[in-house]
Amino acid sequence: MDKRTTLFVIALSLTLFGMNLFFQHQNTQQKQEWVTQQQAKQIQKSKKLEEEIKSRTANSESFSLTTIYDGEQKEAIARGLVKDNYLLTFRWSENLPTEIYIRTSPSNEMQAYELIYNESEQQTPAIYKTKSSSSFLPIANIPDFGRYDLQLVSFNSSDSQYPAHIALGEYTDGHLSILNPQNLQIDKENKNSQQNYYAAIALLKTSQGYLPVGFYDFTSQSLVRFNKIQELSSFIAPTQDTQINSATNGKREQKFYVLENNYQQLVFSNYGGALAEINLPFRTDENQASVVREIEFDRNMVKHHPYNALFPSHAYYTHAKDQGKDFIFHEKGQLGGYYPLLRRDLIQISPRKSVQIKPQHYALNIVSEYPELAELIYEVIHFDNRSITFEAVQNQRRITKTYSFGDSLQEGPYCLNLALQIDGDSRGLWLTSGVPEVEWISGGPAPSLKYRITRNQKSEVEKIDLPKDASTITSIYPDWICNSNGFLGMILDPLKEIDPGFKIQAISGTNVPSRLIEIDQEYNLYQAANLPGYMAYLPLKSQGGLMNFRFFAGPFDDETLKTIDAKYSNSETGYNPDYIACQTMHGWFTFISEPFAKFLLILMKFFHYLTNSWALSIVLLTVSLRLMLYPLNTWSTKSMVRMQQIAPQVTAIQEKYKKDPKKAQLEIMSLYRERGVNPASGCLPLLIQMPFLIGMFDLLKSSFALRGAPFISGWIDDLTAPDVLFSWSKPIFFIGTEFHLLPILLGLVMFLQQRFMSSGPKDLSQMTDQQRQQRAMGTMMTVVFAVMFYNFPSGLNIYWLSSMLLGMVQQWFVSKQIQKTPNPIAVKTVPKKARSR
Repeated sequence: MDKRTTLFVIALSLTLFGMNLFFQHQNTQQKQEWVTQQQAKQIQKSKKLEEEIKSRTANSESFSLTTIYDGEQKEAIARGLVKDNYLLTFRWSENLPTEIYIRTSPSNEMQAYELIYNESEQQTPAIYKTKSSSSFLPIANIPDFGRYDLQLVSFNSSDSQYPAHIALGEYTDGHLSILNPQNLQIDKENKNSQQNYYAAIALLKTSQGYLPVGFYDFTSQSLVRFNKIQELSSFIAPTQDTQINSATNGKREQKFYVLENNYQQLVFSNYGGALAEINLPFRTDENQASVVREIEFDRNMVKHHPYNALFPSHAYYTHAKDQGKDFIFHEKGQLGGYYPLLRRDLIQISPRKSVQIKPQHYALNIVSEYPELAELIYEVIHFDNRSITFEAVQNQRRITKTYSFGDSLQEGPYCLNLALQIDGDSRGLWLTSGVPEVEWISGGPAPSLKYRITRNQKSEVEKIDLPKDASTITSIYPDWICNSNGFLGMILDPLKEIDPGFKIQAISGTNVPSRLIEIDQEYNLYQAANLPGYMAYLPLKSQGGLMNFRFFAGPFDDETLKTIDAKYSNSETGYNPDYIACQTMHGWFTFISEPFAKFLLILMKFFHYLTNSWALSIVLLTVSLRLMLYPLNTWSTKSMVRMQQIAPQVTAIQEKYKKDPKKAQLEIMSLYRERGVNPASGCLPLLIQMPFLIGMFDLLKSSFALRGAPFISGWIDDLTAPDVLFSWSKPIFFIGTEFHLLPILLGLVMFLQQRFMSSGPKDLSQMTDQQRQQRAMGTMMTVVFAVMFYNFPSGLNIYWLSSMLLGMVQQWFVSKQIQKTPNPIAVKTVPKKARSR
């Protein structure tokens, strides 16, 4: 082996060794970062669990603990827990008195209680009742199946000064586990108190307050339920199988409650304790926080259909604040000023029938295979200006739903928090997303559904195919699921673990209609059957308990979504909600064009920053795109001009060898070589440009920033909708009731481009058959493009129009340059004899 080879082998070995060390170090670093993130996640999870258990554990003020006095009503001898006419305590001596006294409030008089139940061992349960009362012991009976939170209240009955201890017990399918047993430990340094508790009173929160369930025996770690104690059977009402009563499903009045901030007007119904309406306020001088602009559909509804443009659409209640009332009743909502994100009740004028949206289609409702659950009546147990709490009780479960905006400094815009507590049977329950209102994009609706999933520590956002009926996935744990109408939508984000899977349901447009069907309804311009909706469902945790959700309901605006992602991201755990991924590019070839569209969006935002006009930004973006693609366009234009220059010679060859097509083809190819012309060279640059061009189309159809953005008031009021020069009442086929000028101008420019940039003869009599066919084809394409672009967004027409005008300028400039400069290839290929002449 020579020296050079030896040095090469050594250098290669050192390089490979260095690369191995680099990647090994990188892998070690990544692994360490992952371990650190997992540790941070575990710590955060533990803290959240502690906070959750603490929030679910009651405080001593929730229970009526009182002091027990002896028969002479002077000496305090024990403590007990009072519930109505009963007193529950623990045996504090070997011989319990058969009569004791407690002070009543507010009269502070002594009231006598008699012993009705006790056990033989000390610190075991004992129950007293008032002598004069004939009422039954109020208890909560728990079904054998389900999950319930029990408050275990233990206290030293013989020490009236020692505080009560309260622990949280989770009663699941007949088994009780204590989640914070440390709460039951007493101060062992206090020598005057018992060293340990032997029992605790178990209570369950119901609509009637905390009701006793039974005694928890610490020694046997079992719950002794009152309805199982034979000695108490005569004191428990025979019909009192449960104190968790079924909420009536009779036809009670539906009531609506409103929470509102600068981003959302949320209308809750007592049917399902769910969102019947999500109304987004328009951006105004008074409300600069909102990014939603008013569009023509909104103005049309206010002008022609005011009965469907009230927000809220029904009479409603708001928080009373400091007016000495629980709620303030409002008979009527505001006319206009909001965008309805959810499909709402549709009020029709006779003979058409009004349509009432069923609660099963509300957002954040709980549904199951039993349809009556969706119409379960909830009671409002708390209501202020930033939160509302609903509660419903059934034989087998209790559901508590707390909605809140949270701290406005910490919460993201358009976000709502839902704390969902289910005690009892939670099997087969789903949480709904609601049905979004239709957005008309490029001549049709554009619904979109997505979900995010984490695989191998990497997140992926998958698009969901729109089902014709319903589809269910049960094998994955989605991070969130998104239900969008193209520009706006909802994101249902579980913040705690739930059951795997999701479900998508197609909703008929006739059962849940869009407000669009009101527009020119006498001519059936927008048909309900052609505007279906879609509902997304997430399964709830079958074990029940506390579940937290974040619910985004608003526009898919870049800055808004980035702000939310930044607020909720956690650098320590690597968590990022990634709501920005909910944005959807609309088009047939988005799998190719999306990266180019995102690049062009950055440029368009830059130009908007300079001009503060989205329409001018589109024009400047078109100029930039033309400049970026100038070499390719020039190449294509030169090829086209040279083809036009030799077109007469090609025609002459075709005429000469009309009866011998093969010979004609050989002569034409020979001519192309002599003149340095390649017919395919004009197509290749166009193919290279196509991703940019399609990306531009998709961008202008998909960017929320252009929605409602005006250019020329009274003509171009919305860059995502066709321009409207004027309108009329009776629709014309295809044209409808509006005249759009931009596509007509576009067709006219295309026509002029073909006429004035053509190198052929202007007189039809001097044209060959092929030239006549080409001219007719060009005219037909002009008409086709004008028709195709007629219902396209005005932003697209502005782009295409400005692009064609720039193309004409570039073609004119390149043609002049070619005419001044001879073709070097053509000169080079001229025969010597021809040159000598």
